[in-house]
Amino acid sequence: MAEGWMVIHSSNDSTKAEMIKSLLEDDEIPAVIINKMDSMQLHSSNAEVEVHVQQDDVIKAKYILSKTDL
Repeated sequence: MAEGWMVIHSSNDSTKAEMIKSLLEDDEIPAVIINKMDSMQLHSSNAEVEVHVQQDDVIKAKYILSKTDL
């Protein structure tokens, strides 16, 4: 990932990651998803999907996520 981006959520649930990205973008916080799963890891419990935001948006993004049930 490019410099200045930080992980604010990581899990093996890609649907949840997409919902988080959408929620953040609704509040005008640019977010990207990095899918670290591949065909060899699909059955592995440690395969992850990460949601990244710009470093300047981390506090606001975490606050928004803290107000949701995601």
